[in-house]
Amino acid sequence: MTKQEFLAIATEAAKRVSTRSGLPAGITVAQAALESGWGNSKLSREAHNYFGIKAHGKHAWVEMPTTECGASGAHATKAKFARYASMEQCFECRDRLIASGALYAEARASAGDPEKFVRAVAKRWATDPQYAEKLLAVYRANGLDKLDVDPRG
Repeated sequence: MTKQEFLAIATEAAKRVSTRSGLPAGITVAQAALESGWGNSKLSREAHNYFGIKAHGKHAWVEMPTTECGASGAHATKAKFARYASMEQCFECRDRLIASGALYAEARASAGDPEKFVRAVAKRWATDPQYAEKLLAVYRANGLDKLDVDPRG
């Protein structure tokens, strides 16, 4: 999948999901792009999982290698990741996790400010200490901030 193909498909899915969740669509697209290598990761191709969401509840899952960052640095491991039927289903799950998880209360409170939202999500979503900056760089470089402008002013 090319970057432009990914942006077109992900933008439409994120807009639909964001209408229901109230979370910033541009951030959803940027996060999916960053996490999935523009939809080209094995996890996104084989499991429609664009965020590295771990298996939870009664989700179908797939086990894949991953790298986690911790106090002792980065290390390779295997993990069970959620498997989805579509990109939109994955985006819905991601938004549900943020909308209902106690860990994401700060993010929910910042949903109207995409930069604050990213920084709050990053505290809980990823182990990479540079995650927020990487995500914001993708967001800005690809004009995804235009998706999160309130047309009502």
